Amino acid sequence: LRLLPLSLTVFSILAVLASFLFLLRYVMHYSRKSTPFQELKDLREKHRPVTGVMSGSGLRLEAPDPSCPPGFYSKEELKPHLQRPRQNLRAPGANGKAFVSGTLSFAEHLEKEAGMAKNQFNQFASDRISLHRSLGSDSRHPDCVEQRFWRCPGLPTTSVIIVFHNEAWSTLLRTVYSVLHTAPAALLTEILLVDDASTDDHLKTRLEKYVQKLKIVRVLRQRERKGLITARLLGAQAARGEVLTFLDSHCECFPGWLEPLLARIAENPTAVVSPNIATIDRNNLKFSKPVDNPHFHNRGIFHWSLNFRWETTPEKEEMRRRNETYPIRCGSVGVSWRLFLVLWLDIFSA
Repeated sequence: LRLLPLSLTVFSILAVLASFLFLLRYVMHYSRKSTPFQELKDLREKHRPVTGVMSGSGLRLEAPDPSCPPGFYSKEELKPHLQRPRQNLRAPGANGKAFVSGTLSFAEHLEKEAGMAKNQFNQFASDRISLHRSLGSDSRHPDCVEQRFWRCPGLPTTSVIIVFHNEAWSTLLRTVYSVLHTAPAALLTEILLVDDASTDDHLKTRLEKYVQKLKIVRVLRQRERKGLITARLLGAQAARGEVLTFLDSHCECFPGWLEPLLARIAENPTAVVSPNIATIDRNNLKFSKPVDNPHFHNRGIFHWSLNFRWETTPEKEEMRRRNETYPIRCGSVGVSWRLFLVLWLDIFSA
């Protein structure tokens, strides 16, 4: 009788292991017939790897190409596609400040409540904040602000893929403009807006006509709703950039967000990277700016249940970092467990 708990423990472990092996066999068998696996393999061949190593304060090849221009990228070379219009500092939400609504009429109150119920954020505030709003002065750590990047081998180009479903007009376009105002034109190949079968009228013909003037923005559509991961794969198939960058449809980009991510991928083409993610308050759209001397960092992880969570970076990992730009190793970047499983099995069966 005393051995009963141990026997149950051993039996449980064996049962879990058997279940995992059965699932692995089933999914690998399914992967030979399923298009998402083949799509990922095709994508792996389509987007060529970029090789290089980090040396000193920038990225360069182990054997520099004599045809490459020397030195670092200049600010002029990293100019964005669109210059941000002159900002009215008194405008609602300017410089990333909180939106102050004041006293609302009955109709405005109903509008605010309806927007909050539909989107789980204050659409009333978003609709009254500029689509081009600045997030204020660059408050990042000096290591980040002063980071430079070698022209040779150069940073890879990227396609920014944004999936949406019945997204508010203002948040979706503010996301698009935020990319256009911050991502270097030389590195940004395109922005792909992937519609996961939206039903709102403003996201149909009106959206397509609007983005035509933005030149490098395209709208792709799924006829029926298939979810985030399938929509991202659709965007990845159509992408022409060397690197795939996925953004949510309700975010705003801080200056200098893209170049360090591309540098890490140039250093290691198998890396999946994520920036330090600041927050925008869903109630008043206040942007929480980065601080120049953070006391701690967070990193994404998967629990054993395969649910995504944030955790404070362990002290051992913090001590490994050489400066504020040094990457933090983590087990997740907030992707779905289904995509995680597809990617892992694709690599495993390659």
